[in-house]
Amino acid sequence: MAGNLHSAYARLRDQLLAERTATGHWVGELSTSALSTATAVSALSIVLRSAKETAFAEHKPTEISAAIGQGIQYLVTHQNDDGGWGDTELSYSNIATTLLGIAAIHLADAATEYAEVLQKANAYVDQHDRFGGLRKRYGVDKTFVVPILSNLALAGLAEWKDVAALPFELACVPQDWYRFVGMPVVSYAIPALVAIGQARYFHKPPWNPLTRVVRKFAVNPSLNVLERMQPASGGYLEAVPLTSFVVMSLAATGRETHAVTQAGVRFLLESRRPDGSWPIDTNLATWVTTLSLNALFSAGEELPADILRPELLDWLIACQHRQRHPFTGASPGGWGWSDLSGAVPDADDTPGALLTLAHWHNASACSAADRE
Repeated sequence: MAGNLHSAYARLRDQLLAERTATGHWVGELSTSALSTATAVSALSIVLRSAKETAFAEHKPTEISAAIGQGIQYLVTHQNDDGGWGDTELSYSNIATTLLGIAAIHLADAATEYAEVLQKANAYVDQHDRFGGLRKRYGVDKTFVVPILSNLALAGLAEWKDVAALPFELACVPQDWYRFVGMPVVSYAIPALVAIGQARYFHKPPWNPLTRVVRKFAVNPSLNVLERMQPASGGYLEAVPLTSFVVMSLAATGRETHAVTQAGVRFLLESRRPDGSWPIDTNLATWVTTLSLNALFSAGEELPADILRPELLDWLIACQHRQRHPFTGASPGGWGWSDLSGAVPDADDTPGALLTLAHWHNASACSAADRE
């Protein structure tokens, strides 16, 4: 039995090591997602519908149109037998992703072509109480319900009165105050709060004159918050759905040429998979690297210098955030899940990196220079 276990471990270890990059770290690939694909298609469709030829700084309308078509083709060929879509190809259908798929097909002007697909999808959501089922799925949390309903409203499939008004003016207060002002969404959804809140404001202004004035004067300052939070990659949290909701909301309110929208479009086009789909997030390079190294360290054998390369140590240390993070206000010193600009330092990736560094420091293959 011990021999079989050791043989299995050796095969898995060798397979794991074979997945490394030239630097010695791991990147990994997240599952393709119907949810991400649907939101990206919706966002690009609204941009294409809203923008003039001169609005495309980097990408031509033909490129965007091709991405939309390929995304729709992916969705219609990966519909589940029950008519719905799940978060990944192996997931059971759920009402949220199915509603987003329906919206994407409508916004891409493909409803007539894929009438049978829509018929099956609508039967699924009707069976699950449509908007009532959506609210039941998420309860009082507006983080997911409001973006999905706003996507449907932009597709003409919901009334704006059904979309809760988000107080985007709250994003203008200092980050340290966020926990005191009663944010209706979790902190990582602030970009959605701003963009979707503005879309709701533009399409259905509040009846209260004071609220209307406050939000009118908060539009530009809150846009500045969006711009400050957006990473160099253009993707908020490196996440396709969050970035898509921002892009579609701004494009639907006449800001298709805004720098945030343009950077978001670039991120979406660069995040596409060869089959026309999108993943939820770009990659989890830091997380899978520290997870892999900690597993290897814990196996009880000394790791050779071929694994503990100086360039790998340099890469891991370079992933540490050295400045207060503009997205969450997190203090310097933490690690996020990826080496990409959209990652945010958090309380699970940071301990993983620290454990790796501690293991490395104690390894016999660690040089005296590396220990310093």
